[in-house]
Amino acid sequence: MADLMVELTQPAASPDASRLRGAPIQPIVAPLWLGAERRGPDLGASAIAKGLASRWQRQQLTGQLARLRSTQTLDLPEPAQVESKLNQRRLGFLPDVLESCRQIADTTEAAIDRGDLALVLGGDHAVATGSIAGASRASNRLGLLWFDAHPDLNTPGTTPSGHLHGMALAAALGVASPDLDTLAGLGKGIAPERICLLGIRDIDPGERRLIADLGIWMLTMEEWFDLGLIAGLDAALDHLGRQEADAVHVSFDVDVLDPVDMPGTGTTVCGGLTFREASSVLRRLRSWEGPICSVDWVELNPLLDRSGRSVDTAVWLLSTLLGETMR
Repeated sequence: MADLMVELTQPAASPDASRLRGAPIQPIVAPLWLGAERRGPDLGASAIAKGLASRWQRQQLTGQLARLRSTQTLDLPEPAQVESKLNQRRLGFLPDVLESCRQIADTTEAAIDRGDLALVLGGDHAVATGSIAGASRASNRLGLLWFDAHPDLNTPGTTPSGHLHGMALAAALGVASPDLDTLAGLGKGIAPERICLLGIRDIDPGERRLIADLGIWMLTMEEWFDLGLIAGLDAALDHLGRQEADAVHVSFDVDVLDPVDMPGTGTTVCGGLTFREASSVLRRLRSWEGPICSVDWVELNPLLDRSGRSVDTAVWLLSTLLGETMR
């Protein structure tokens, strides 16, 4: 990995190109759960959309509300007798995930093309294969910031679970397998050198090999903490600047948070960001002038936290990224 202690470089884009500030916000509810093969992330998608609007209305944040477009909720396919097909490790849901990602890609691309911030609300992290595809079609040199406890770089030959959400980034890269080439073909592709992984702390052996082979930029959670959270984020942003990304997609899996703060997600891993740390990182990201055009917010499962605290946390952190402050 390149030297981390460098002066922050902006990507090749006009000043203040980030759509986190000022651009209309297009929420896209993508209630996909087949990638995780566990119900609940579909409910998380709509809960975030409703919670965001409700929070801003309650707090009378008229500036943010003026930016918020009407939510687009995608009608994603679900096969008949779905419960009998779970956990069979045969890519049985690939046709449905492919169609879902096609819809997500088309909707993401359209939002970006009309000047909006495309805000894809998942759903499990398989939605990212679609949103990355759409963002790649709307740009020439897409960069990716991937906040997650997991790299999601498994393939059908390396996956411990057989679940497609653990192959989402490999599929977007086109390195998963011939079986998943149809997913990669939804977009123009993304180059490994324009990907930054942050907060990773649960890496399967096949993913570790792929990260090394492709030279993907990564800070594990321990590396990120030791370097400093803001310094580590700035290093990732500098890397994307030096790669001359002309657009940046942010994919935020709520399991990058520690389970103490985010119990309502399906693949928790100890040692993640606290709420306060995540808020600091997201405020710094919002202040960056790089060309952020699209965002995923995924893997919230309200069924796993009946208290509602996880929903509130996910909504509050997203609102922070989009400009809400405590003052």
